[in-house]
Amino acid sequence: MATDKLKSKVTSAFKMHGLVLRAEASRYLTEILQSVNEVELEDVIDSIIDAVEKQPLSSNMIELLVVETAVQECSRSSDESIEQIFNIIGAFDVPRYVYHAERKKFLPLAMTSHPVPHLFGTAKDKAELFRERYTILQQRTHRHELFTPPVIGAHPDESRSKFQLKTVETLLGSTAKVGEVIVLGMLTQLKEGKYFLEDPTGAVQLDLSKAISL
Repeated sequence: MATDKLKSKVTSAFKMHGLVLRAEASRYLTEILQSVNEVELEDVIDSIIDAVEKQPLSSNMIELLVVETAVQECSRSSDESIEQIFNIIGAFDVPRYVYHAERKKFLPLAMTSHPVPHLFGTAKDKAELFRERYTILQQRTHRHELFTPPVIGAHPDESRSKFQLKTVETLLGSTAKVGEVIVLGMLTQLKEGKYFLEDPTGAVQLDLSKAISL
């Protein structure tokens, strides 16, 4: 937009609010607004006028200092909105929690014996990844209403609808035939052609000859 046309537009906008720009204030705003897209120009001018009106004005004659303060305020507001919309957080800066089995709660990594994460981990770190993922899934499952212990005095039907998670270690240590049992684990092939159900307590071979695919 031409300088004279832009200056006239700014002056008219301020007059619509009963404000009169000093010559130096008008020149300053004209220079500042030269780089603003014409589509956004009216919104920017309105924002500056709002910032001017929020200041303690002694008269309707707007000095250069008042306009400079208004422009700085608008720029600061714009920067803050951009910062809130888009933030970059490093992977290692995200708080990490590890489940502590003895204390039965999640603790910050710094309060455990776990090593500090590195960009290039070892084979042990990969195994630990699966163990932690299993622990999180196990804890979420335990907290589901189907697996929480029945409340004392609850209706008998409600108690019968509850389930209990078992570990592979429990299956391996059982001498009697187990009927229906629920085990949370990972399906693996520890031997070629043979499938196992594995959890942190051990692994048990599965017979899938009568399994039904869904």
